[in-house]
Amino acid sequence: MSEGMCLLNEALDLARQEATALEDGAYARAVELAERRNAVTGLAWKNFDSNETEQYKSYLTELARMQHYLTGLATRAYNDIRAHLQRARVERRRMQGYHKTVGQALQ
Repeated sequence: MSEGMCLLNEALDLARQEATALEDGAYARAVELAERRNAVTGLAWKNFDSNETEQYKSYLTELARMQHYLTGLATRAYNDIRAHLQRARVERRRMQGYHKTVGQALQ
């Protein structure tokens, strides 16, 4: 297996690790893995061997499928975090109102 193919294989492995990190809520780790995957994929392009076009195509198709899956996971994580923050804001406003009402009642 050529160096380019090894790099694409590594990129696929990083994508799988990234998916696991996103599923586990380890977002900082997922970002780190995404950056490494991007760098490794870039190196694979630099080491492209025209004799391995079909194998590259196969790996790149799998990487594209993984990217689609990762995008879905990241979108769900974004929406979950956004909803959590919105609930926290509502709860904070509710508690502020409660404290204001109790403070006025005690005066």
